[in-house]
Amino acid sequence: MKKKIIHIVLLILFPAGLFFMLGFAANSNLQKPCEKLVINVRSHNGNHFLYPADVRTIITERLDTVEGKIMTPELLQETNQIVQGIPHVERANIYRTINNELRIDITLRNPLLRIINSRNQSYYIDRNGYMFPLSENYTARVMIATGRIQAEYSPGKNITDPDGETEKSLQQLYKLAKYIDQDDFWKAFIDHIYVRANGKFELTPKNGAHIIEFGYAEQIENKFSNLRKFYLNTLPQIGWHYYNKVNVEFNDQIICSK
Repeated sequence: MKKKIIHIVLLILFPAGLFFMLGFAANSNLQKPCEKLVINVRSHNGNHFLYPADVRTIITERLDTVEGKIMTPELLQETNQIVQGIPHVERANIYRTINNELRIDITLRNPLLRIINSRNQSYYIDRNGYMFPLSENYTARVMIATGRIQAEYSPGKNITDPDGETEKSLQQLYKLAKYIDQDDFWKAFIDHIYVRANGKFELTPKNGAHIIEFGYAEQIENKFSNLRKFYLNTLPQIGWHYYNKVNVEFNDQIICSK
């Protein structure tokens, strides 16, 4: 009976002691300075808007240096705010390691569309609807939208925000671009969207064969379905460059003009 009691006591004390040792080690680690700053940057489809050296420069401009500083929760929070505030960053994970490293894992925004507004100002919209600026490092090969677009770049703005004040044509443009991007055929075929003064859209194929007069961003799936049938069944017989304009604006009909 006595041995059994001792065994039970040991079973209780051992985990408690282990947790105490781990807690002591963790607390001791908090008091140690950062020996190395490690930055990893992940890009979508090779869109290298930022490199680790760029992120390091941005951090040191605000904090002077990170190496040698005690990795307190306050330092981690401040570093996190700096990194999350970089407009090209979609998300970031910042943490310390048992080797006294401060690690920053970054995922960059995935561009959907490049906007060139009516004032010739240019910026990107990512696949989640967020605006972000161009990069000196890299130019993404995505669809370009031009024409009567008034909206200027606004840091951190999401054009899909129902409570925001985003011009309707930009929201419709995003809706149209999302559909094109999600279809492999149209994504490979369309590279330019033009916004007319009345808010209607014109699409330009990469082969430059003609202009697609699309109309408003409504009945999108039906319009593209009709256009695909036209491309498969009619154009091969008469040639891609036979018409200058192909209009799919009206319901279930295609009107062509030279």
